[in-house]
Amino acid sequence: MYDIEAIPILVRLICSFAAAFPAIAIWRKTRNGAWVMVVLGAIFFFIDSLYSTLVLIGVASYSLAFLGDTPVLQLILAGIPHLFMASGFAFFLISHRRY
Repeated sequence: MYDIEAIPILVRLICSFAAAFPAIAIWRKTRNGAWVMVVLGAIFFFIDSLYSTLVLIGVASYSLAFLGDTPVLQLILAGIPHLFMASGFAFFLISHRRY
């Protein structure tokens, strides 16, 4: 591992923590479905970047199952946050539509 490989992962870890920490505070204040989905997306962004950091330093691995050459866990952790964000935006649009 080169130090240059760690920089983007650590920046992503710091930024996702900066998003997840206030997201937990928002989660306690609101029970709106759209906000809950966006908060879950932010939390899963942090989980993904934390797990990537653990893989980078050698504490964890993606050796669970593979889909071709790509680890399934990596696909799940990379896709889930985007699905939660998209569903949160969709819930917001559905709940605020005007007839």
